[in-house]
Amino acid sequence: MLRLIHAQTVSNAVLIDDIDDGLPNKTAHRLGSTADPKAYVRDGYANKPKQSCYVPLSQANRGFPLIPGYINLNETPRVTLSAGKGKIYKFQTTGKISIVSLVASDIQTPTLVSAVKGATLVLTGTTFLSVSPDVTTVYITGTGAITLTAAAIILAGGTVGATSIVIPLAAIPGVVITTSFVRVVANEKTTAVVVVT
Repeated sequence: MLRLIHAQTVSNAVLIDDIDDGLPNKTAHRLGSTADPKAYVRDGYANKPKQSCYVPLSQANRGFPLIPGYINLNETPRVTLSAGKGKIYKFQTTGKISIVSLVASDIQTPTLVSAVKGATLVLTGTTFLSVSPDVTTVYITGTGAITLTAAAIILAGGTVGATSIVIPLAAIPGVVITTSFVRVVANEKTTAVVVVT
């Protein structure tokens, strides 16, 4: 897959209109097409144009207005052509979007197996790393509630990896073991809540 990320160098969404497949919203087949019964609504036909494809300015609809917006596209021949010499390529070279290549396993739902507080708080599980521009975030609820982004954890001297997150106790001074719970959000998906032990 290709992730098209808005560079936020312009104040509007970026319109990409030279692709007609590989889109995340291409889900409904058009009914009544005799030429191609598997045609999609967004492909357009006589007197009805193709559905527009926009890379949003930010993730404001998810509550993150400062994080750039993006869309994921399947790497179909049309998308690959656009990325090689079409609109996707032109928007990338003019600095309006950036592109990240990823596979489906990169954006699987993370799992949190344990949260153990000793000299540090160590979280173990899988798929903790977010693909840019998503931000891996740790939420600790209960006594000492706090929210930490990956950047905040690293700045405090901790580490964020695919299978473990280590948080220095200095970054979570008020957390009380017996009343605290942890969850991790990565790639817009959240783990189950785990009790801090």
